[in-house]
Amino acid sequence: MRRRLLAGFLLFALVFAALLEVPLGLSLARNARTTALSELQNDGSSLALLVGSALGRGSTAEAQALISRFALDEHAIVVVVSGGKLQLSAGSDAAEEMGDPATRAILARAALGRASGEEGSQDPDDDLLYVALPVVPASTETSGPTPGVTSAPFGVVLLVAEQAGPLHARIRGDWVKLGLFGAAMLAVAAAVGTLLARSLTKTLAGIETAVAAFGAGSLSERVPDGRGPAELRALGDTVNEMADRLEELLHTQRAFVADASHQLRTPMTALRLRLENLEGDLDPAAGIDLAPAIAETDRLSRVVDGLLSLARTEGARPVRQPVDVGLALRERLEAWSALAEERQVSLADDSAAAAPGQGVALSALACPGHVEQVLDNLLSNALDATPPGGRVSLSARRLDDGIEIHVVDTGPGMSAADRARAFDRFWRREGAQHAGSGLGLAIVAQLVRVSGGSTWLEAAPGGGVDAVVRLEAR
Repeated sequence: MRRRLLAGFLLFALVFAALLEVPLGLSLARNARTTALSELQNDGSSLALLVGSALGRGSTAEAQALISRFALDEHAIVVVVSGGKLQLSAGSDAAEEMGDPATRAILARAALGRASGEEGSQDPDDDLLYVALPVVPASTETSGPTPGVTSAPFGVVLLVAEQAGPLHARIRGDWVKLGLFGAAMLAVAAAVGTLLARSLTKTLAGIETAVAAFGAGSLSERVPDGRGPAELRALGDTVNEMADRLEELLHTQRAFVADASHQLRTPMTALRLRLENLEGDLDPAAGIDLAPAIAETDRLSRVVDGLLSLARTEGARPVRQPVDVGLALRERLEAWSALAEERQVSLADDSAAAAPGQGVALSALACPGHVEQVLDNLLSNALDATPPGGRVSLSARRLDDGIEIHVVDTGPGMSAADRARAFDRFWRREGAQHAGSGLGLAIVAQLVRVSGGSTWLEAAPGGGVDAVVRLEAR
C-alpha cells in the first residue's frame, strides 16, 4: 500500500511539473528566437544604412569593406543583391546560400520593402538565422550612378545570415535548467510522499498487527493510541472497542460453560449413585428400566464433558510446538491396550509397515496435548465400532510437507453421506450400538483445526473406517 500511495503522489507531481514546465520551456524558446532575430534585424538595419550611404556615394569598395568587417566580427554571411543578382558578398558559402529557394523568397519580400527575419537553412547541419532588408542608396549632388548597382527604390537588398548554434545552445540550456528544476521538484515530492505514506501505512500496519494478533487468540492485544490521522485513530478506537466487547463476551461464555459443567457434574454424579443404590431395593420387573436410566446419566455426563472441551478450544489459539507423533502413538497404544484386550480387539501400530525402513522421527507442528486428545477420541470411536475379534490399527507416515495419522477399524464401516456428516455436533449414526454424545469427532475436528491441520474419514480397504489426520511436518 505504501508503494501505491508513493507512486500516486509521484505521478501527480510528474503531471504537475509537465503541465508547468513544458509551456514555460516553449515560451522561453519562442522568446529566445524572437530576441535573436530582433537583435540581428537591428544590426542589419544599421549595416543597411551604412551600405546605402556608401553606395549612394558610389563607393563600392567602402560598401564591401563594411560588409566584410561585419561578417568577420559577427561570423556571418552578408550579401548585397541588386536586381536579383549578387553584387557584393562577405563570408563563406554566400553563393550557396543565394541558391536556396527560401533565401530568394526572403530577398523578394525585402525588395518589396518588407524587412523580414527567419530561421532556417538548406543544410540541416548548418542552421542559420536570416534577415533581409531593403537598401536605399543615399544620392549625392556630385556622384553619378554607381556602376552595376541600380538606384531604383528597394532595388538593392541586404541579406545577413548568422549561425543559429548559439541560439539553440541557449534554448537547450533553458530546457536543461527546467529539467533539473523538475527533477529537484520530484525529489522533494518523493521525500514528502514517503513521509506521508509512512505516516498512513504505519498506523494501518498497527491496526493490522493488532487485529491479526487478536484473531490468533491474543485477546489482550490492542491498537496503539494517538497515531496517524484522525480518521485512522477513530478506526483504531473502534477496533479496540470491538476487541473489548468481544473479549468480554468470550470470557463470559467460557465462564458460563465452566460453571455450568461444574454445577452439572455434581448432581449427575449424585443421581447416578442414587440410581445404583436403588438397584438392590427394586424387584426384577422394575429393575429393567434402571439400567437404561444409568446409561442415560453416563451419556449426559459425556455430553457435558464434550461441551466443556469444545468451549475450551473454540476461540483459543495456543502456540504450536513440535510434537513427536510416533511417541504419541506408542503412548496412546499402551494406554488403550487394556480396554482393547477386554473387548477382544487387536490393537496394533502399523507405522513400520506403512513406512518400511523409516528411521527418522515423525515430528509435526501441533498445540500441546492436542495430538493425544485426538488419538483418544479416534481410538474410542474405533473400539466402539469394532466387534470382538476385530482389529484397530494406528499408523503415521510422512507425505511431502505433512504428517498423516491413520486410525483404521474393521467395523461395519460408514456410507459416504455418513462420513461427510460425522464431524457435525451431536450427530450419531442411526443404529449405532454404543450410546455416545455425538461430540467426539466434532472435538477432533476442532482440535486439529486449531493445530493448523485437517481431518477426514475414508473407507478402509477391508471394510470399516479410516480416520485420517494431517498435520504440518516440523
